[in-house]
Amino acid sequence: MLGMFRLFAAMIVIGASSAAHAEVTLTDLKGRSVTLQKPASRLLVDDGRLIIALSFLSTDPVSLIAAWPHDLDRFGRELYATYLAKFPAIATLPKSTSNAQDMAVEQVIAARPDLVVLSLHSRPAEQQLAQLDEAGIPVIFVDFSADPFLNTDKSLDILGKAIGRDEQAEKVVAFRREQKHVLADRISKAGGLQKPIVFMETHASTDEACCNSPGSGNVGRFIDFVGGANIGAVLHGKPSGQISLEYAIAAKPDVYIASGGQYMETRGGLLVGPNYSASQTQASLDRLLARPGFSSLPAVDTGNVHGISQQLFNSPLDLLAMELIARWVHPDLFADIDIETARQRLNGFMAVPLTGAYWTK
Repeated sequence: MLGMFRLFAAMIVIGASSAAHAEVTLTDLKGRSVTLQKPASRLLVDDGRLIIALSFLSTDPVSLIAAWPHDLDRFGRELYATYLAKFPAIATLPKSTSNAQDMAVEQVIAARPDLVVLSLHSRPAEQQLAQLDEAGIPVIFVDFSADPFLNTDKSLDILGKAIGRDEQAEKVVAFRREQKHVLADRISKAGGLQKPIVFMETHASTDEACCNSPGSGNVGRFIDFVGGANIGAVLHGKPSGQISLEYAIAAKPDVYIASGGQYMETRGGLLVGPNYSASQTQASLDRLLARPGFSSLPAVDTGNVHGISQQLFNSPLDLLAMELIARWVHPDLFADIDIETARQRLNGFMAVPLTGAYWTK
């Protein structure tokens, strides 16, 4: 009897081991079918913001990273500080090239990843991908920035499968879809809703040329989704780009939204985030509105101006950005949307909760 029990126990252990090391086959955002010998545990990423996405799937996202670009301004210096406090190893991980640079294959191989995660807009040469394939290093493409409205949930699903956290990914995606359904349903039932004209100035600055804007992709899709008319749609299919101040004035926007953060401190930009008081944020917003031509904007005349941290974009945190934009574009229709409750629900999924002020009140 004891022998049979030992045999049964051994079979359970073998079965569990086999499940833990089972092959994983997934399809990335380029439609490529990728097979991993087992769930990945050493990822090389080309954008630090991917670590934020992974924090929705793992209690220790940093332990999954073999190398990252150390792109602190993209990550968000204020967010990075919270990750560094909880996971000190993040500062000493090997460095990889970002998606704004040419891939260094030797550097990738030296980091010994079991999976390379690239942004959809990365442009590695086919020869480089072939070299990684020859080295036995699989590559997948995801997207949290070029078209986040379309791709963020898909990318979470892909990452969840890649690291063996499918169920956690499904929970996060289900919550995000539930919240977006509330917005869409409200817009649909309102019927014939007038679309306020929205001017979103990303990386808003008094020292640099005006005006950076989301195009018909990127955050521009958020504006359309919540019933606004994005003046940046004139960028003809580009995710983002520059529009002239003259054009912005002629568009007569009803709503003005500036984005910024700590990274804009030396660029005369919007200062918003947990390291700034409400008065500091308001003072930086006032400086932006004091630029020539801004006083003539209807949004400024009516006081319908807002500020938001760039760190709420380009990760699953963008749900908060979407809900904020909804409230700013249609304050009456979405008056009961509780952003703080949504933040707490998202924090319930995250390894490092989001705390502090990341938008103007």
